Amino acid sequence: YRALRHGEAVALPPLSCHYSDFVRWQQQWLHGAEWARQRAYWQQQLANAPTLLSLPTDYPRPARQQFNGGAVTFTLDGAFTNALQALSQQQGVTLFMTLYAAFAVLLARYSGQDDLVIGTTIANRRLREFETLIGFFVNTLALRANLRDNPPFATFLQQARQLLLDAYEHQDLPFEQVVSDVVKAR
Repeated sequence: YRALRHGEAVALPPLSCHYSDFVRWQQQWLHGAEWARQRAYWQQQLANAPTLLSLPTDYPRPARQQFNGGAVTFTLDGAFTNALQALSQQQGVTLFMTLYAAFAVLLARYSGQDDLVIGTTIANRRLREFETLIGFFVNTLALRANLRDNPPFATFLQQARQLLLDAYEHQDLPFEQVVSDVVKAR
């Protein structure tokens, strides 16, 4: 970018592989033992998972799904962010793990459900060969939160940590395949 901005020649190192190599790797991988292992993980993880999060809303849920929505923007001040980072460090988790756990607790409280699934995206670039490639590698993970028996937040945070680490280990199965192979009802 800097070279282009200053009218200089762009000298990028040659790529060791291309996006088509990733596609080929994924197609071969989808027929191997690792695919079966990851598929079994998601089947176990999402067995009998709830299909709906019942949040209180201003309006009744329409009979036909719509994709109308909005956005709410807010900023966490520096002191609050520092406190979250300190808590995360104290508990041996990442900031994302802390925010995931807090969001799961919030959804559980609003919905009255103690078993829920939260979707999140992951970069899906575990293999070093694909780290420098330009392309869309993102995958979605279905993270199942279990808040039965109302555990203390520190306990749930450790459960969330393990859940996320396990999901990261099984991130390669494409979300579309998880939905079609594992989730029977939508």
